Amino acid sequence: MASVKNDYKRPLILDIGSNTFRMGWALDDFPDIIAPTVYVDISDYLFTSDVIDGLEDIYLGDTDQVHLVGHAALKYQNILRMHEFIKENNYNVLSKFFLHYYSQLNIPEEYHFKQPLIILTPFYISDLGKSKLQEIFFDIYHFPSILFLSESQAILSTLQKSSGVIVNLGESYTYISSIFHGFTNIMARDLFPIAGKELSDHILNLILSKIGSGKNFYLDSIIAKEIKEKLSLCILNCEEEKKRVKEGLTKYDRIIDLPDGTNLKINQERFLVSEPLFNPRMIHVDYFSLAEAISKVVKTWERENWQELVSNIILSGGGSLIQGLGERLQSELQSYFSEKLRDKIKVVAASGREHLSWIGASVLFAKDQLKKGWIDNPHIVSEKKNELENES
Repeated sequence: MASVKNDYKRPLILDIGSNTFRMGWALDDFPDIIAPTVYVDISDYLFTSDVIDGLEDIYLGDTDQVHLVGHAALKYQNILRMHEFIKENNYNVLSKFFLHYYSQLNIPEEYHFKQPLIILTPFYISDLGKSKLQEIFFDIYHFPSILFLSESQAILSTLQKSSGVIVNLGESYTYISSIFHGFTNIMARDLFPIAGKELSDHILNLILSKIGSGKNFYLDSIIAKEIKEKLSLCILNCEEEKKRVKEGLTKYDRIIDLPDGTNLKINQERFLVSEPLFNPRMIHVDYFSLAEAISKVVKTWERENWQELVSNIILSGGGSLIQGLGERLQSELQSYFSEKLRDKIKVVAASGREHLSWIGASVLFAKDQLKKGWIDNPHIVSEKKNELENES
């Protein structure tokens, strides 16, 4: 068994998503920390009170913090304006956010900031974004080294595959990338313009359009997102089911209890929410369908590679948890490939796919496959060099 010293010097794996942050120890099966990447400014109220002096203090209590982050911020989502620091590129808040959750790992003080960091990165992260992360973790916290690891590589390793097309549906971004026997192709990838946020907005609009102006409901984007995550479906024949609902089908009926004590009945909204993925023009986005986007990525490779790629189309990210999405994608993809390839098409929707990249990083470290690409903290390197010179 590893000593405590070695245990606390294991790498920490960080997945800093636009909606969710995951952090935990390499070699573990699951991240220790899963938190929303949000913050609130304690002076940025959703409302002001001219009637009762000090009303805000009743809600917030005594705090000397300017920002509250993660779960602490969510407690005030109906009082303070919610911000998403990744979308805002707010690295100052990211630094505070990290320290807040790092302290929850309960690492003994003598091992603070002694761990190498494995940071999962999507293909679209810029060099500037990486350098900002190095400033935080090298200059502020003095971690010894960082490895920027491709999310796609980590996801494939989780499923023990060397080739595949990764379709990662997040809250802010949906991207399609591909790897063939360990090789990447910068042309064989795409940023699809519809992600979780657009689907949340879509179901909110569907519900509001259905309600009309005759009733008053408390319904906002936060509630709409929750409805989407808990009740959304993806079905094979949307138009046919719409007709059946109109004729009285109650299969999709659900009653939602709202915060103001009212309730709301939804039915076809549950499966209409995912339709913009297959017809982006529904929400005024001029783009081809997700299935066509995947086919274009596959066809960027040589024709002889297509069969292996279409048999490993992997869904990942929290947005991919929509029930039935894998089956619908597999069906839609048929029309973009020859008859010879159609029965080879396979969409993989593994359980726990919202955590696939983090788990994959842990798997790769366990297999001793992360030896290359590490960036050493230049300050520590310089200090060691000076110590050696002084000794000599």
